[in-house]
Amino acid sequence: MVFIIGLMPHGSCFLWDPWLTSLHVVSDAGVSIAYFSIPVLLYLNRQHIEVAMRPLLLLFAAFILSCGIGHSLNIWNIWHANYWLEGGWTVITAGISLHTALELRQVAPMLLSTQQQLVTTQAMLLKDPLTEIANRRGLEIAIAELPSQKGNQLLKHSLVLLDLDGFKQVNDRHGHMVGDTLLHAVAQILDNHTRSIDLAARLGGDEFALLMVGCSMVEARAIAEKLCQAIRNISLSELSKDCLDTDIEVNVKTGISVSVGISEISAKQRFNQAYKNADTALYEAKQNGKNQVVSGWT
Repeated sequence: MVFIIGLMPHGSCFLWDPWLTSLHVVSDAGVSIAYFSIPVLLYLNRQHIEVAMRPLLLLFAAFILSCGIGHSLNIWNIWHANYWLEGGWTVITAGISLHTALELRQVAPMLLSTQQQLVTTQAMLLKDPLTEIANRRGLEIAIAELPSQKGNQLLKHSLVLLDLDGFKQVNDRHGHMVGDTLLHAVAQILDNHTRSIDLAARLGGDEFALLMVGCSMVEARAIAEKLCQAIRNISLSELSKDCLDTDIEVNVKTGISVSVGISEISAKQRFNQAYKNADTALYEAKQNGKNQVVSGWT
């Protein structure tokens, strides 16, 4: 076979070297297969293509297909030397290429802008718009992606649920604007007092969560106690001044407190089970008089 490849009518271009000839045949064939596969993949996934984008993708597929045919003609010409055919097809490819480039020039800014908007939208879907920390969905994804071990050591993680005590009374007495400002302040405390590998999230209403990576319940409880103290130090009067620009007298003894439930979770544990265990501990904290931390089920 190598001997036949070497016996070319115009083999002088390849110095009559069968290995050099084989190199060109294999490389052009590989490029051709790669080019031909792209239109095939576009066709197989055509149901995912927006109708408005189909003409452009069809033109792009034609451009890719023409390039593949061009490389196939390079192989053909090794034996047949039909350079008019090769040159004519090159002209066709050039025309399709220029037309594709012109179309892309018109839509490229829109495509790039759409991609940027998509990335921004995906990020927003995992973030709570009021507090600017993660939402429930973001927490679910983080739990699903927890590492199981570090080296040969199995990692332990903790899920901390926090629920503000008397939040409804804050809304009723001072208004929802003060309540929203309070939620944002609590979120900032959670975000600022934890490590970068941890995740603070708002699950809804006045319920927050903290995922503590590689942290046992004992360690998580010590951190939770500090967070509770920081939240108790929030001044409602200051929040009221900031958002309403008025002085509202708030009794320090009736300030903000928080009930906390902690559960140890394992990597790849389902969110619902992890949440249920921590929520059971949180319920116990509420039943025992609130304003406390309870370590619960594993």
